[in-house]
Amino acid sequence: MNSRYRVAGAVAAATVTVAALGGCGTSQSSWIADKYTKTGSGTYRSGKPPQTVASEIGRKFKPIDRVDDMTTMGANGGIFMRYPKLVVGVLPNGTGSRITVDNARSGYNRHYNHVSGRWASPGSNGWTSSGAASFRGGGPGSGK
Repeated sequence: MNSRYRVAGAVAAATVTVAALGGCGTSQSSWIADKYTKTGSGTYRSGKPPQTVASEIGRKFKPIDRVDDMTTMGANGGIFMRYPKLVVGVLPNGTGSRITVDNARSGYNRHYNHVSGRWASPGSNGWTSSGAASFRGGGPGSGK
């Protein structure tokens, strides 16, 4: 009987944990996937201009930082938003926008020409909420 109560307690705890995590809010990537048309892995399309799309995303999820180089680069530029674990790029695509959603490292590498002078390279777990690189590893002798 004792093991039956343990199993029931474990199932109840798991159910509460799943419900709590599910109520934490919608992640940026799933919200973008629901709002815009998927065109490929981590890539979406909107008929709206990049400034409008970036404003929509930025209102829903406040980024740690935002780089907009469209005034200097025009159609070769974009708007790039940095989140703790993601980089969202909103680029001109005809009369609309192409939206890319990448993990911190891939997004930094993909948009390096646009963000390298402004953002530090992300750590092994992205950036902290203040924008610093998160834990990068280490151990005996690291940092020498």
